[in-house]
Amino acid sequence: MKKLLALLLALLMLLSLAACGEKEEIEIEDPGVPVKEDVVDEPVVEEPETELTIHENTYFTVAYDEAAGWSIAEDDVYTYETGGNVYVRILDEEGNTDIVVTINADEDDPEDFRKALYVNGFDAKAYAEGSVETVDVGGQSMLYVDQDNGDRFYFGRNEQAGVYYTIDATNWEDPRVPALIEGITCTAEGTDNVEAPWPWEGEAFSAASAEQMVGTYTLKAEFLPMSEALTTFETFKHDVEVIGDKVYLLSDYVLREYTCDGTALTFSREIPLDAEYEMVESAGDDLVLSSFMKPTIGHDGDTVLYSYDGPDKFSVAPDGTWGISWFSSGETTEKFTFSDGALVAEPMPFAEVKLISKLCIDDSYIYVTGSPVEGSGHYVFVYDHSGSLKMQLTGDPTATIGLGSVTYVTKTANGFIALDGNMRDIVLWTADGTWLGAVDADDLLGTDYPWLASADVMADGSILCVLSQDRADGSAMEAVAFKLSGF
Repeated sequence: MKKLLALLLALLMLLSLAACGEKEEIEIEDPGVPVKEDVVDEPVVEEPETELTIHENTYFTVAYDEAAGWSIAEDDVYTYETGGNVYVRILDEEGNTDIVVTINADEDDPEDFRKALYVNGFDAKAYAEGSVETVDVGGQSMLYVDQDNGDRFYFGRNEQAGVYYTIDATNWEDPRVPALIEGITCTAEGTDNVEAPWPWEGEAFSAASAEQMVGTYTLKAEFLPMSEALTTFETFKHDVEVIGDKVYLLSDYVLREYTCDGTALTFSREIPLDAEYEMVESAGDDLVLSSFMKPTIGHDGDTVLYSYDGPDKFSVAPDGTWGISWFSSGETTEKFTFSDGALVAEPMPFAEVKLISKLCIDDSYIYVTGSPVEGSGHYVFVYDHSGSLKMQLTGDPTATIGLGSVTYVTKTANGFIALDGNMRDIVLWTADGTWLGAVDADDLLGTDYPWLASADVMADGSILCVLSQDRADGSAMEAVAFKLSGF
């Protein structure tokens, strides 16, 4: 019995040891790590670098892609000490220019840049105050305008170096053009340039009254200050008409009315115009405005009274009933008469004149200034109102150089007076056309090489003369007025 119990106990111990030796299975959560698979690397295709050609000029460089069609010919490059420019082109199959980008940099005064601000519609004062947005082109701040023909024009000024940059680009929508612009680097450096004051900061022109003897006459000049200085970017195109105490000044295609008391011009108003006119005349109390390829209009200061196609530049007789249309040739001039609300034309050629530079009419004569059909030089041809030549006014017979470019002429109580814009002279002749003498404008007016642009007779018989004059401080050009008398 004891042996049987011992055997059973031994069997139970063996079973217990076998159970303890088995491993317990534990469930392990999958961490989600992907199984690494064999990866085949795709080959990397590298774009070949574009090889650019570099052109260096005085104040800029330009990198261009010949493979894109850009090229620079030898005669497309201009380089000089104070600047330079280059034409970068793409040619068509026939070798003609298809696209061109013109890059220019010049060391000069700020006038051209400031004129570009004006012409392109930017406010100069806002620009000077930093409130006009600019773009960076090759390290230079620039402005740009997009033209109606699809071109783009950049311009900017490095004031420290005194260098003016311009970029003219045709076909702006072609992606090769902006890509070329990105290859431009502006290299002007400098810190010693001193800019001229802006016009509103500068000193307006002024002059004292003065006198000069011409023969037996004492020619007197009185400066007529304007209540507001009239700065301008136009040297030549200023015209003036006097009606009583009113003075109408057409400058930069803007018509302004002033009141004149004999000592000064007081600004009254600006008269809106629908086109750019170069000439202002009078017909009675009304104004007549004309220009080449523009309709000739009558204006009462408030409204347009009439508009006629036909006349080009139109000089009107003092009585306002007729005038002469002229542009270039003495053969093509026409007389227009105001008749029943219309302008009636008839030929009125001036056979002795080859090219006309100016035509003036007073109550006695028609004055045609220009070059002769036979010979050379510049003269004043004096005709009566029927068109018959009466005399020819010439320059100093003792001088090698005669008249330059007469911009105004009329008769005086004792002869004739003229403004010679090109020679900067005020000229007098006797009643029979004999040369009397000339006065240098600088000596009489206190100016510095002005352009004598226009004049008209005032109520007292004196001459109101308008000229363009650079200010001494370089801040602007002004249109200024003088009263001439004593002849």
